[in-house]
Amino acid sequence: MTETRDDTAAVPAGAVDAARRPVDPALRPELVIFDLDGTLTDSAEGIVSSFRHALASVGAAVPDGDLAARIIGPPMHHTLRSLGLGDQTDAAIDAYRQDYRARGWAMNRVYDGIPELLADLRAAEVRLAVATSKAEPTAQRILAHFGLADHFEFIAGASVDGSRAAKADVLARALQALQPLPERVLMVGDRCHDVEGAAAHGIDTVVVGWGYGRDDFAHEDAIPAYAHVATVAELREVLSV
Repeated sequence: MTETRDDTAAVPAGAVDAARRPVDPALRPELVIFDLDGTLTDSAEGIVSSFRHALASVGAAVPDGDLAARIIGPPMHHTLRSLGLGDQTDAAIDAYRQDYRARGWAMNRVYDGIPELLADLRAAEVRLAVATSKAEPTAQRILAHFGLADHFEFIAGASVDGSRAAKADVLARALQALQPLPERVLMVGDRCHDVEGAAAHGIDTVVVGWGYGRDDFAHEDAIPAYAHVATVAELREVLSV
């Protein structure tokens, strides 16, 4: 399993340090596990639309503020349960799931440069997987829709009944399926949930800046990431491809 590098502990949360990491095949990870929403695809439109639909279906008000930053990343049923909907909570969860399965999932796009990055990692014989708090069948559907599913050795997601949803639990499923694990493993994600979930398994995380977690790492007690990158080009430098 990957060990935390001594020099990364000094990298402040939110810093972009990819430029100091030269492209070196000897430093290339042997297994990269990607988050989905905000990392591989921009799913904000569909998730926010289905979230609004769910609240409207039970007559609840939509919270103020940046909905994408608030609701994308954590398991949706956790988010809805936190809104104080009372006995309408389960109905809102069901409404979200039905709407997202019907139309929300397709309101999605792959970030520029991601297909080429995945292809180059595969060409370099790097093992690839996905670990997302999105329902596993939906994650598989999205990746297949965009022609990306075949890049991944395993696609792990939340269970449909919600019993497996936290990132650490989803990663546990992925890591079990990916045995035997190589020495150099990295997580790539956009939220603090990715960093925390990976850290629970002794895995470092590269945080991408094009997702929804821009404010996650502003506080002093945020778990340090292996690196913060702003572009796919910077991510390539960290992954040495």
